[in-house]
Amino acid sequence: MNSAARAKYPHLASGLIAAVLAAVGVTAGVLFCERFEAQNIHALATNFSLAKIQGGVLQKHAFAAPDLLVLYGSSELEKKEPNNANEFFRDYPSGFRVFPVGQPGTTALAVLQKIAAAGGSVEGRKVAYSISPGVYFAEVWGPEYYEGNFSHLQAYELAFSNHLSWDLKSDIARRMLDFPKTLEDDRLLEAALQRLAGDTLGDRILYAAMWPLGRLHTAIGRAQDHFQAAIMIDDLAEGSAEPKRRAGALTWKGLLQRAAKFANRAAIETWKREAANRNQRQLDRRKKATQTRRLMRKVSLAREWVDLELLIRTFLELGVEPLLLSMPVEDIRLDVYGVSAEARAAYLDRLHELATRYGVALADFREHQHDPAFLIDFHDHLSPEGWLHYNKAIDDFYHGRPLHP
Repeated sequence: MNSAARAKYPHLASGLIAAVLAAVGVTAGVLFCERFEAQNIHALATNFSLAKIQGGVLQKHAFAAPDLLVLYGSSELEKKEPNNANEFFRDYPSGFRVFPVGQPGTTALAVLQKIAAAGGSVEGRKVAYSISPGVYFAEVWGPEYYEGNFSHLQAYELAFSNHLSWDLKSDIARRMLDFPKTLEDDRLLEAALQRLAGDTLGDRILYAAMWPLGRLHTAIGRAQDHFQAAIMIDDLAEGSAEPKRRAGALTWKGLLQRAAKFANRAAIETWKREAANRNQRQLDRRKKATQTRRLMRKVSLAREWVDLELLIRTFLELGVEPLLLSMPVEDIRLDVYGVSAEARAAYLDRLHELATRYGVALADFREHQHDPAFLIDFHDHLSPEGWLHYNKAIDDFYHGRPLHP
């Protein structure tokens, strides 16, 4: 800009200089945050802050670390139960620890947005996903759970992703639009999802017109995510020290034998039996048959199956190798529901059909469906013994060993 132009447009010149300095400052800040996050990512494995659960950058760092295995799930991850994977693998007993990501009510549609936010960083890595069977025994799971887990940043990362196909994003967008409350204050995101879901030539043209603004919005959100993550790490610095690593292999046979002797095992079985007996006294044979038909219909129509398939497709398009972990549907839980084992078989058959069709690893722990102490309640929370079986499957998966009961 020459001297005459500078004299004529003084505010333009100063504005450009300020914009360049701001861009340089933000870039430098983001680079600093990235290094800070990478240095502390291992110490954040036990953390369940919003920066970790609803952001994207910390999950990217976790996927980049070869000695971390990202484990997605729901409330079972946060529950302070002996042998939970978070604590069991804390000191790297077989060379790695898990990096759990989840909170109560997290279902497949929320998980696929989380891993989409990690983008290309997941390619070639392994990931585990803990499935709560209870959500498949309802035709429509409570929308408030999805709304409570919704992240605008993760949704933008998905909607304007370079790593997912148009067809997959289109299918996902249709499901996201089923939850209009999450989009009420975000016209750009809502419009992008509508264009993806519409999938006409006009929709594609309008989506392409939105693309630059969407990518800019995503970049701004990502920069904010970096700063929020760095602030969180700084706040937790005193209590997030990395534990001393314990070298060696796990002796699973001995661990599982000792787990069967846990002191609270009898108490769990007694409590569950009492609950089942109380429920069964209220159900005659005719009512039980009606209940079974009703529940099997719910299992067959559950929207969560659509979301699980979308999640598996997301895993595979991103080039990640997934392990699906499904808690067993225990006999005692069927008694409490007042239904026959047919409903459980319908759930397992559908789950195996999906896993087989897409060629993904599945551990369903069906050999424990007659054990009333694998879970501690009827809300899909693992007992100490149940966690050990989960941990063995996770350990075998990480090390490339066959999954055995």
